[in-house]
Amino acid sequence: MTEQEIIIRLVLAVALGGFIGLERERLHVGAGTYSAGFRTHILVCVGAAVSMLVSEWLHYEFKSDAARVAAQVISGIGFLGAGAIMREGLLIRGLTTAASLWVVAAVGLAAGSGLYLVATFSTLLVLFALIVLGTLEGFVRDRRKFDIIGIVVENQPSQIGLIGSVLGVSNVKKIEVSNMDEGGKLFVEVCLKLSPELNVVELVQRLAALPGVQRVEQK
Repeated sequence: MTEQEIIIRLVLAVALGGFIGLERERLHVGAGTYSAGFRTHILVCVGAAVSMLVSEWLHYEFKSDAARVAAQVISGIGFLGAGAIMREGLLIRGLTTAASLWVVAAVGLAAGSGLYLVATFSTLLVLFALIVLGTLEGFVRDRRKFDIIGIVVENQPSQIGLIGSVLGVSNVKKIEVSNMDEGGKLFVEVCLKLSPELNVVELVQRLAALPGVQRVEQK
């Protein structure tokens, strides 16, 4: 392996990791929060590429298993991805960013091993999924006529009234209440159309903050 080839592989890792990182970075502009973005994705991609280069050198010099280092990179990136996942009450955010970090590590391994076509085309597919399919997903959600929210609450007379007070700003189509037979819990399913002043994330957060509410999920 020549020095020129090593430089090409590392520069490719920087470029491909940076493209995916820029897509993640744009989600946090002006949001006041920070997650894995441009620099983090570059570092992960370059780190994976360097690991692959070292693995190849060890294989040629000492006849070691070249796949061992790559396997450790893929499993180890899970710890970094877990740091990108944030919990807000009963909501979980950052799963897509965690998945993008895992994919970037794989792209870095491909770049570090000299699989230029695999690394480049994989990056294009990732960007297609994040940008194009992400836009399509948002369009489908916006066109959906009603939202369905499931709520697990304690079986107390005041619970339904508290939920109704939060749902007062929304156009509720129907509310169904059923017993769960688990320590006197109720399962409340609400079908509603949100008002322009309130999105589903804010509504779920308000419901989760009510006393006696144990779980809230959007279906």
